[in-house]
Amino acid sequence: MKKLLHLLPAAFLAGLFFAATAAPLAAADLGPPEIGWEMASPDLVRFHLHFSNPDPFEATLPVSGEMHSQQFGAFLPNYGLIGTFDIPPIEPESFFDVYFEVPLSNLPPSPGPTSALGSAQAPLAVCPPPIWVGNVDVTWGGPGGAGHVNYHFGNVGVCPGGAASCVHVITGCGGNLTWAINNPCPPGWTVTLENEDHTAAPAVLPPNWTGWICVSASANIPIGAQCCFSVDFWCAGVKATVNVCAFACPCDVGVEQNSWGRVKNIYR
Repeated sequence: MKKLLHLLPAAFLAGLFFAATAAPLAAADLGPPEIGWEMASPDLVRFHLHFSNPDPFEATLPVSGEMHSQQFGAFLPNYGLIGTFDIPPIEPESFFDVYFEVPLSNLPPSPGPTSALGSAQAPLAVCPPPIWVGNVDVTWGGPGGAGHVNYHFGNVGVCPGGAASCVHVITGCGGNLTWAINNPCPPGWTVTLENEDHTAAPAVLPPNWTGWICVSASANIPIGAQCCFSVDFWCAGVKATVNVCAFACPCDVGVEQNSWGRVKNIYR
């Protein structure tokens, strides 16, 4: 594992649960980081934490923290340590980036392949983009304050005009859960939450529920279009947001069931 401290573009910020203690009045508050990751190579994931200080006058005070991996889902325990970090004082209107490069073998398995649509299909390019599908848990504390962030992300490829594609999701809530889909995508995209047997999920989910987040696209959705949405889960008044990006992929004639989703029909 390798920690890199240098400037690169931030990835994305979504679905953050944040609880912070106030920093001393003489310094600016250190807010939650932007979190993202990408494949540095087929077997290596590069994680990115982007801490910023938007205050025009005051610097932040230092903090230290750690980042853990989790399986894809909500309210799940930590799987393993990704790395630890030290954030020095950040000057006004400046930032500090932390990078970790982690072998895929050190992370919990993704809930299925994310770089192909099945052996019976022939995508014209890698679709969806290869990515590790999972969660990260970030905590930090020190003179600059304390905080906690969870980020959950996965992706899925969809054949426009074909059956829904699904990504498996698990939850670790000991009580009942409620949920809601936040779908800002344009007309033609459909997102559903389904039980293991692909029946519609009830409004109140049982403890430790597992199932599928499924996405379909109508035939008029152009190849290359992207639909990013989220599913909120509530457990004992605490919200966890699972983020998914769906990609309209070029597909050939055959579509098969595989381990990451349900794609069964023939696509013309």
